[in-house]
Amino acid sequence: MFKILKVLNNNSILVIDLDTKQELIFLGKGVGFGKKVNQNVSEIENAKAYRFTEQQSRQESIDTIKSISPVFIEIAGGIIEEAEKQFGNVDNNILLPLADHIAFAIKRMEQGIELKNPFAKEIKVLFEEEYNVAKKGKNLINQKIGVEINDDEVGYITLHVHTALTRENVVQSMDVARMIQEGIQTIEKELGAMLDDATISYTRLLTHMKFMILRVINDEKLHLDMTDYVLENFPDSFALAKQICNSFEQSIKKPFPNIEISYFAIHIERVKSVDE
Repeated sequence: MFKILKVLNNNSILVIDLDTKQELIFLGKGVGFGKKVNQNVSEIENAKAYRFTEQQSRQESIDTIKSISPVFIEIAGGIIEEAEKQFGNVDNNILLPLADHIAFAIKRMEQGIELKNPFAKEIKVLFEEEYNVAKKGKNLINQKIGVEINDDEVGYITLHVHTALTRENVVQSMDVARMIQEGIQTIEKELGAMLDDATISYTRLLTHMKFMILRVINDEKLHLDMTDYVLENFPDSFALAKQICNSFEQSIKKPFPNIEISYFAIHIERVKSVDE
């Protein structure tokens, strides 16, 4: 049995499960039509339930619901549905944080303020499938409220989608993207040329850097050690990889072992060869 706490609009309602005492948001076409506050209903058909995040307190969640238009909750729900089509089960606890982000982004745009995403290019490469979901979210925003968000905002939505798939949060994903960008800039400085971001080698390099950083963060180990081979054949790339990993260590406060540095060096050697 559910009790209606708030009718957000015709397509969304806030309820409490009288058995579990858990508050939920239900999204679905017409789910709020004819419903009234304090009304008890035995079941809610043709709608999807969303729970509040563990990170947000009940009051924070209620404050978010009160502070934004319900259309942004609908949009966030639509993006989650697109993520589920792409990935299967995802953590739908991102509903309110994502809705809140989109509402704030639209408000900034209306005020003529653009928040640049300095890692938009890296995010697009690192999280390609999530980015495709975010692009569908861009279309949904346009359909619902007639606003065209830019690629910077698509990148931010991408990180929220990524959060729904992994243990990483948005801040950690941004940190990883920042570290990778700084690593790429160091490689380009050493080469004296920009890397071609349209090559497979470039994509593989960024992807390798992402998983290398996450392996070190999560204390995961590689088993096949290529250090001796790399030191003998690619000493300059190893030195460059070690320099970059030393800077990474300052960010995550964990050491990068030689086994990781050696594989990183192999990827650097590949992009150097393409550049040459």
